[in-house]
Amino acid sequence: MLYYLDTNIVIYAVQAAAPEHLRAVSHLAALEQAGHRFVISELTRTETLVLPFQPGSGQLMQDFFRFFHGPNLRTLALTAAIHDRASAIRGGHTYAAIPPNPPKRYGLADALHLAAAIEFGCDVFLTNDNQLANFPGITVEELP
Repeated sequence: MLYYLDTNIVIYAVQAAAPEHLRAVSHLAALEQAGHRFVISELTRTETLVLPFQPGSGQLMQDFFRFFHGPNLRTLALTAAIHDRASAIRGGHTYAAIPPNPPKRYGLADALHLAAAIEFGCDVFLTNDNQLANFPGITVEELP
């Protein structure tokens, strides 16, 4: 199966200080051992590299690039079709907000990630964001 990794999963897997680090690393290792493959988009790289580009973060930058060049991970470009689908997601789907607030529209980054996963033909969208859990267009798995 092909898994799209949400940005939070990549951050957890790379940053050893993240409280979810061991959960992410263990889960990704189990998935990889079972023969699953992983995909991220260029947007994932953009979101994850903000902190490493700060002064004094050279080791963290190296850790991210080591992850990006892993043998079981592909980074794919965002296409016009992905942007169109993201617009459709933002226009046609909402997620529940805390009552009495009305449902909320997906943000641009989340819509682009979901659209990328669908357009890339991924089987599963792996995230730690429970707001994405009920999205109907792809199987969404929350980090166990």
